[in-house]
Amino acid sequence: MNTIKVYDLTGRNAISMQKGDKIYQILIENIMEKQKTILDFKDVSLFASPFFNAAIGHLLKDITIDELLIYMEPTNLNDTGKELLNLVISNALSFYSEKENKSE
Repeated sequence: MNTIKVYDLTGRNAISMQKGDKIYQILIENIMEKQKTILDFKDVSLFASPFFNAAIGHLLKDITIDELLIYMEPTNLNDTGKELLNLVISNALSFYSEKENKSE
């Protein structure tokens, strides 16, 4: 099991797509290797959707929600962060399912 200390990559603010992409790169590699990853948000206090879109939402283009739930576990995420993460996941699932339906 791997642990990503988000604070070490973003500081107190997890807001930018660039920082989210750093998280994505680590997560996708771990998921492809079937390794569970803990995302530790200790000391991170500010969140924005571009960060979660790049870090987590983008994953749902290539993996299922079930795989995401198996291989990624967020911890120490405050209520605002949890709400935003859930919203981003929901939006990504809708976006990628609509995209799939249009290509059929």
